[in-house]
Amino acid sequence: MDLPDKENDSFFKGLIAMMEHLSEPWGIKDLDSRHIYMNEASYLYTNTPLNFEVEGKLDDEFPAHWNEFASDLIEHDKRTEVSQSRVTVIETHYWYGKDSLTPFISEKLPIYNDRKEVIGVMWNAKPFNTLSPLKYINQQKPSILSTEINNDTFTKAELDVIFLMLQRLSVKEIAKIYNISSKTIENRIYNIYQKSDVHSLQQFEEFCKFAHLDNYIPDRLLAKGIQFI
Repeated sequence: MDLPDKENDSFFKGLIAMMEHLSEPWGIKDLDSRHIYMNEASYLYTNTPLNFEVEGKLDDEFPAHWNEFASDLIEHDKRTEVSQSRVTVIETHYWYGKDSLTPFISEKLPIYNDRKEVIGVMWNAKPFNTLSPLKYINQQKPSILSTEINNDTFTKAELDVIFLMLQRLSVKEIAKIYNISSKTIENRIYNIYQKSDVHSLQQFEEFCKFAHLDNYIPDRLLAKGIQFI
């Protein structure tokens, strides 16, 4: 591989040697936002054909639908370069070529040479963990958010409410999101409890844990895009 700056070859080659053996998506870009390297996991994540040569390519030159967000991805690069520190975003798209939207956490970090100059950025992506603070309060290991679920018990409307209930939103807060009456939400929660054979939120949270509903997020609550955090 002919790297862009011979003087900085050793810095990039060392990172590439490490990334080649990682199972998470990792890549390197130069200060012009051109790709230098992506490991195999990155090809799979971005649904990029394995025979596509990424070196020297800009984001909008990739044969993938996420290239519509090239300007946001470049902004991510530049914020990392200017701040000279880690910059994190939530990337929501059809990653891995799936049919459902999935949020991933993507971090970019500056790459320095011996003179402490930023010579590029490296990036990685990992699934966005569940949002509920109860995972941390109860010292449970966070699970991965998913828009896919095997469910024959609850309607889509009920699944929407279940997600918000698990975030500990009140009836009024949920009603405000959907612009419907609190009474309607109360009725939905009553029906949810009846179907789950529970009588309290605590019991319902336990039910969701065993039914694997606690890592579900309705796809209609997700939108394609890059969100800086």
